[in-house]
Amino acid sequence: MRRAVFLAFLFPLALAQVGLLDGPRPSTEVRGTLQGDMRQGYKVVVEFLVEGGANPVQGSTTQSLSWNGTLTLWVSGWETFRLSGYTPNTPYNGAVFNVYDSQNRLRGRAAITTARDGQNRPSYHQVQYAVWPLQGQKVWMPSPDNPVPLEAGGWLSATPPGGGARERYRYPGMESYQPPSVQGSILSGLSPADRDVAAKVLLSSLADLRAFYARQPRGSTLWFFVPEVSAWTQTLAQEFGSQNGGQARFVVPEGTARTYCSLYRDPRFHVMPRDALPKEQAFAVIYPPAGATQKGAVMAGRYLVDRPDWQETDYLSFTTPLSPTQDGLPEAQAYVWGYISRADLKARVEFKEWTLSSYNNLFFALDQASPWDGTFTRDAGRGQESFYLEGFPADTATYTVKDGAGRNRGTASVTVRRELVGYDLDTSAGVSFDFGVWAVEVDGLRFGLWVGGQYETFTAYGCTWRRAVGATNIYACNYKDDQGRYRGSGEIGAWWRRRQVTGTVYPLKPRYEVKGYGVAVYLKGWVQTWRPATDNDRPVEAGGYVTAEGKRYRIPGLEGYLSPTGKDIEAAEGDPYVSYITQAISPGQAPLGGTGRGEAKAWFKPLRDWCAERGL
Repeated sequence: MRRAVFLAFLFPLALAQVGLLDGPRPSTEVRGTLQGDMRQGYKVVVEFLVEGGANPVQGSTTQSLSWNGTLTLWVSGWETFRLSGYTPNTPYNGAVFNVYDSQNRLRGRAAITTARDGQNRPSYHQVQYAVWPLQGQKVWMPSPDNPVPLEAGGWLSATPPGGGARERYRYPGMESYQPPSVQGSILSGLSPADRDVAAKVLLSSLADLRAFYARQPRGSTLWFFVPEVSAWTQTLAQEFGSQNGGQARFVVPEGTARTYCSLYRDPRFHVMPRDALPKEQAFAVIYPPAGATQKGAVMAGRYLVDRPDWQETDYLSFTTPLSPTQDGLPEAQAYVWGYISRADLKARVEFKEWTLSSYNNLFFALDQASPWDGTFTRDAGRGQESFYLEGFPADTATYTVKDGAGRNRGTASVTVRRELVGYDLDTSAGVSFDFGVWAVEVDGLRFGLWVGGQYETFTAYGCTWRRAVGATNIYACNYKDDQGRYRGSGEIGAWWRRRQVTGTVYPLKPRYEVKGYGVAVYLKGWVQTWRPATDNDRPVEAGGYVTAEGKRYRIPGLEGYLSPTGKDIEAAEGDPYVSYITQAISPGQAPLGGTGRGEAKAWFKPLRDWCAERGL
C-alpha cells in the first residue's frame, strides 16, 4: 500500500490576538489567535468572554428517577439551575452534565449516579454538583473545538464554552484568505502521518524553488512530464540549471508532440505514449547523478505549466506610509524588510508627532484694518490656528503672541497707521497776554503772539460791552486764528485810540484717527518629527497588518502576505517513497517492460525520432 507523506512548513506562526468580527457576539467578547502558515493553512484558537466565579458551591442531593433536572441552590442568592442534556427516568453511571443558570450561563458541573435496589432496578439518583457564584467579573474561556480551521474569506466556526450551537465569526484582515489547495496532482493525497518516509513542501515563490533546486545533488537531471512546454516550464528549467548545474528534459503527450515536430528538434524533447495529459497531473522528476546518496525528488501540479502569481522579488526592503484601520490613529510609517518566502517580514514603525519649535522659526507680516482686536489665524504647520496679542491694545509696540491654549508662541511688533482728521484746543497749554495796541476797532482787532512754538495772528470777534472803568469801556471778546478757528477769549479796553488787549489763547493739538495696523509676527511653528514605536520591531501579520503600541495599521501592497493563493508547486524529497516514484518512471527503463504490452516499446521516445517515424 502506498504510504502518504507530508512535511509542515518550516516557519510556523502565532499571530496577534484580535477580536473576531461579524458574529453574534461583539468583538470585545470573542477573540482569536491565528496559528499556522500560508503553506499548510491557518487555524484559530478561539476564546469567549464568559462570567465566572471563584470557589464553587459544592454539595450532593438525592433525586427521584422522574426528577426534571433542575436544582434550586443558594449560590449568588437563591438561584435555579438546570442540567443540560439530562433526561428523566434514565439511569446513569457517573455521567457528567453542564450546569446552566436561568440566563443560560454556564455555571458549573454535576455528576449523576443512579442507585439500584435489591432486584438491581433503578431506584433514585445521587447528584453531586459544583456551581460557581457570579462575582460580576468575566473570564476568557477557550472553545472546546480549538483550534478551528480558518475558512475561505477569513470565516471560522466555533462552539462557545459549555456547549451550544456553533457560532460563526470572521478573523479581521483575512478577508481575501483562501485555504491552500493543489488539486489533482500525484502528490495531492499525501498525509502528514508519514514524515519519516518523505518530506513534502509547497513551493510558493522563486526563492522556495531555488532553495529546493539547490538542495538536490549537483549535476542532477530534471525531467518534466507536462502537456506542453510553456514559457514558464522553460523558466523552471533555466532556474534548475542556474541553481543545480544539471540539465532539463521535457516529455510531452502525443497530441502535443504533433504540433512540436516543426518546432523542436533538439534531444531534450521526448514523447510519452499517451494522447493527452491534464495540467493538474503534470509532474517533474529530479534524478541524482550516479553514485549520489540522495534518491531524487519530484514536483507536481498545474503550475509546472501555468505561471503562478509569485513575487518576483522575494526579499523586501522599503519605507512606506501606513494605512490606519480605524479613525483617530496617528499618522505612521514603517520600514519593512525580510523574506516573503520565510514569512519573516518585520516592520520598524514610526509615529508622526508634532512639537513646537524651540525658536521663532516663522516670520510673516499682517496688514490689519481698524478696528482690530489683536487676534489673527495662521497655519503654523498643522492647519489654521487662532492667536492673540496679549494685552492688546496697550501703550507698547511689542506684544507676546499666545495661541488658543494660552502657550507663548512668539512676539509681534505693531505699527499703528494714523490719519490726521482735525485739531483740538490744548486747554492745558494756554498762553496768557496783556498788552496795548494802537487801533480804533474792537471787533476785528488783529494781534500776533507766539503760541506752541510758532508765531500766529489772531482776530477779535463777537465783542460785547461788559463794563466801564472811568473813561475806558471794557469789552469781552473771542479770538480766532487766520483759519477762523476759535482759539481763546479775553477783554479789550478802549481808551481814546489805544486798546488794551488781555486774555488767553490756546495752541492746537492735532487729532488723528487709527486706520490700521502693520504687524510683524515672529512665531514658533510646529515641527514634524518621527518617533519610533516603543515596541519595535514588529512582525508583519497576515494580510499585511502590523500592530505597534496597540495601534493596528495595514501596509499598502502587502494585502496578500501570508494569505495562500493556492498557486503552489507541490514537491517531495526523501527515501523510500520518492525513490519509488523516481524509479517507477525512470526514462531509462520502461515500467511496462515484461508485460507484453506494445506501448512499452514506445516509452519516452525522443521527439525527433517520434516525428520521423510519422513523417512529420
